[in-house]
Amino acid sequence: MMAKIIKVTESEVTIAKDDSSVIKVLRSNLDFEPASGEIVEVYDTGEEIIVHRSRQTTADNLQDKININIVNENNNSQSQIVYGAGQGRLVNKMVYALLAIFLGTFGVHQFYAGKIGSGFMYLIFSWTGIPTIVSLFQGISALLRPADANGNIFV
Repeated sequence: MMAKIIKVTESEVTIAKDDSSVIKVLRSNLDFEPASGEIVEVYDTGEEIIVHRSRQTTADNLQDKININIVNENNNSQSQIVYGAGQGRLVNKMVYALLAIFLGTFGVHQFYAGKIGSGFMYLIFSWTGIPTIVSLFQGISALLRPADANGNIFV
């Protein structure tokens, strides 16, 4: 018969059975450490009462006690991830956008994103004004992209 431990003291354990009756068993007669709320199997032989942990609900009790918190943090701004046709770098959205808008003429935002070759191209052609226009669009585009939980975007 299935039952539930409702009270545990130093000397005895109080168990509520399915038929609403309550029995008390000496703690020394149990072969396990009882816990309040635990489901047990109770057998009455007439001479003695045998109490065992229920195998079926032990897993359920473990499920109630298990608490898993999974946190996936990627704070490495130099990690490369391949998406689409090219490679992208994980960078802070606000830093990248501000660098692109204010210092994009010289390719500083490209150096920040780890794109050294593009950074040098911006630097070499900065006198033409073309990198200024392109970097303004890149900065605005970065501001419009959704960021992850840490405020990072792929560029």
